[in-house]
Amino acid sequence: MARAFSVAALAIAEGGANAVGAMRFTCAETELEVELVRVAGYAEGFALGAVAAPVRFGVPYTAIRGLFRRGKALCVALDPSACSPHNCFVLARFEGDLPGVPGVISPAAMEAMENAYRARLRARAASWIAPAPVGVLAAALSPDYLASGPLGTASLALLVALATWLALRFAARLVTWGGLPSDRLRDALVAELSRRMGFASDRLAASTPDAPAAPVFAPRPTPLGAQPGRERGGEEGFDALPLRARVLVPAALAVVGIVATMAFVQRFAAPRDLPPAERRAARGVGPAARGAAAALLSSEARERAEPSFPHCLCDRADSPLWRQGVPILSVLGSTGPDDGAGVIAPILRRNRVEDDEAPAEPGGTAAEPGDAGAEPGDAGRDGGGRPPRPARGRYDFELAVVNNSGAPVSDFRVLLTFARRNRRGERAGITERGLFWEGALGPGRAVKWHVEAPGTEVKIEPGVTGLLNGETGVASPDAFFALTRARYRVVRIHAAMMLAWLRDPRARDALLSLLPAASGEEEKLGRIRRATADVVACSVAVEEGRLRACLFNGGVAPLRGVTLREVAAGEGGAPRAWPIAATLPVHEGVEVTLPLEGSAAPEELEVVLQGR
Repeated sequence: MARAFSVAALAIAEGGANAVGAMRFTCAETELEVELVRVAGYAEGFALGAVAAPVRFGVPYTAIRGLFRRGKALCVALDPSACSPHNCFVLARFEGDLPGVPGVISPAAMEAMENAYRARLRARAASWIAPAPVGVLAAALSPDYLASGPLGTASLALLVALATWLALRFAARLVTWGGLPSDRLRDALVAELSRRMGFASDRLAASTPDAPAAPVFAPRPTPLGAQPGRERGGEEGFDALPLRARVLVPAALAVVGIVATMAFVQRFAAPRDLPPAERRAARGVGPAARGAAAALLSSEARERAEPSFPHCLCDRADSPLWRQGVPILSVLGSTGPDDGAGVIAPILRRNRVEDDEAPAEPGGTAAEPGDAGAEPGDAGRDGGGRPPRPARGRYDFELAVVNNSGAPVSDFRVLLTFARRNRRGERAGITERGLFWEGALGPGRAVKWHVEAPGTEVKIEPGVTGLLNGETGVASPDAFFALTRARYRVVRIHAAMMLAWLRDPRARDALLSLLPAASGEEEKLGRIRRATADVVACSVAVEEGRLRACLFNGGVAPLRGVTLREVAAGEGGAPRAWPIAATLPVHEGVEVTLPLEGSAAPEELEVVLQGR
């Protein structure tokens, strides 16, 4: 009798399998013996059934209805009439019997299959749970230059989730693969079953029954419905690739396609302005040639006439709006949604008798309701020679806080201290209001409170202080642009100012949406307009009685004949101006040093183009 061939394997939950767990196949002389060692029922879309007790049964070889490969796994289907309910198996991680003890699986092999099965379950569960959170986290932490806007962020999240899913599914397959020894046992089982089922060659079939089984060189059985050309040595097409290649090739092609599409759109679809020479060429060769010759002569003449200035660059314009730095939290006050002046003023009224005043002197008079104070010429004193009674007041305003930093600010407080002054000029009637924001205030987000309290003066102390720097970073321009649609005008003005600070081109649209300026807003909106101009001045400094500045041209054409002019802080003398005899190149600046008339440094400068 030929020695029976026995091999153990791990049944996994894939395809049409209806059992999972450890099992063993023994190729006896007349039948295939199947031993379910630790097997549970399985159905697609349902939970695993109870673990069955070890059981062994035999089926004739004619009951084998399917025998084919699927990647590294071997699929075996038995006739339901000969074997039920477990008759469809997807097998992986093949193990041999204990050396010297045929028909017995070694404890180490059994433990290895159990560990592989548990690791596979964890990897498959993670492949359905982890991709969405990982994709969202990657999109949230990605910098703006990698992915910006809703479409870019969603595409990055989807791509990361897909890559995570593929990686975890590949890990689930990898942990159940037993390596090359498992592949050899799998191929030996296929060859043995092929011989028993009559698919072997005549040479092997003519061997004597008593002789040991010779090495099988018969072709691997072709599964039902398989296409020709899939036999060993003749695999072709995508299915013939290794499992890792079949998993990673689609992901790699998707990544390459996305990157190539983005590069193509950025390179060819982005709008661009034609240089002056090309615009002239479009109107004809003759005018373009004459214009080029004239431009060459004029440029040579200008180079001989104008002095040479060192080049420089500007991150943003010098402006009083951010000369002292930009705070992490900006506190903005207003009297209502349409108030953009940002001035917090009390509502004043006169009282008949002050709480902390002494009774009126004989001959003195008390102030009647509506008394506005002493008349001119009274030297600030009432009829009894005493200082006039100070006015009482109350506050009623809206207070908004904007997070300018690039990191969330959590659980912060704002303390407001209200007070009034008595006749002696001392603070009296102190009232405190504490505002608290629970949770995280995201970058570029705003929160608002309504505040009411008595007093004529107020001190506001935010719980988070400090200025923006390289460590905290700044919120994205998209976040500030979203604030330009806020309900309160003072918040919209602040958003336009931050866009100007970031030199974002959308700052001009935000500024136009705020025009015309209301009373008290002209100065701030004017400074925002000057900071968003194409040509700005930066790095302004006064050294040894001379004014040094960098004039940066952010436009699309070189400029000549500009004038650096002082923005008058108040009414009075005419503002100082300095003509600049230099050509400002495109997206570059020149550093100028000019004589300063007077010792006072200008509060704000603007660059005026020729003819304006």
